[in-house]
Amino acid sequence: MQLRDILALIALFALTFAGPLFRHDAPAPTPAPQSENPRRPAPRLFTDQPWDMETRDWINGKPRARNSAAPDWAIREKDALIQLPQRRSSGSGTAFAVGNGIWLTARHVTDGCDDIGLQIAPRKGIRVTKVVNHPNADMAMLTTRSGPVPFPLGAGAGTGDDGFLIGFPKGQPGAVHVSKIGTISLKERGQYRTRETADVWSERSRIPDRAGSLGGLSGGPAFTADGRLTGAVLAEEPRRGRVFTAQPATLRYMIEQAGPATPGETAGTLDNQRYPKSARELLTSLRIAKVICRVR
Repeated sequence: MQLRDILALIALFALTFAGPLFRHDAPAPTPAPQSENPRRPAPRLFTDQPWDMETRDWINGKPRARNSAAPDWAIREKDALIQLPQRRSSGSGTAFAVGNGIWLTARHVTDGCDDIGLQIAPRKGIRVTKVVNHPNADMAMLTTRSGPVPFPLGAGAGTGDDGFLIGFPKGQPGAVHVSKIGTISLKERGQYRTRETADVWSERSRIPDRAGSLGGLSGGPAFTADGRLTGAVLAEEPRRGRVFTAQPATLRYMIEQAGPATPGETAGTLDNQRYPKSARELLTSLRIAKVICRVR
């Protein structure tokens, strides 16, 4: 056999046995069969989510209607006076996000406190690093190192419009449906002096159905039906079933002090039947937070 014949046989042998090692269309290896009953991870329990247990019934809950102690047309007074206590004690209120780490609340919630924080879990909170008070209104701006998505400010509410107040009455999550009945000149006297025009609302319903004062809701946001801010809770008249809130102009002044506006998201569409579910989402996401005031 000639040398060229030997070389040809060697080349044929190499192509026959080594060629498949370099094919790019080789089929992928067959995966191992899976068990018919694979073990699933344990379902997550959201008990670590703030205010989850306290508001779980709100998902399908219905607010309880309340009768106003006085007819809406009976608002005749032009002024209201609030006398502030001479000595401050520890307590709680409500704040809401309006910027990146910027919150608004009522001044009387934080004035005179030695330590101020926002509760984010049982026995856990974040410290407020700065407080700025409005020069002539019962409003304060709080600063924390970071914060959730803020709420945008709306144009305001007209007489007869629905409003929705969300926060922590009596230190526990709560929400109130109200209707605007007018405005009033609100004055505070005591540790400080303020005078401002405030909106007046008549209570329609609340969840949960806790009777009595809404104390602790102070500083909480007031929304119009389109989910935009229209005020913040300042005071109440429990006997008449009325609530006073700061006007949009007061909120706008405070927000402008914080610098350039931060893009925000509304509270969503609110109505008199489904607002409990929306309120729950805002509270558990901490866009509305409980303010803790400690006096040594």
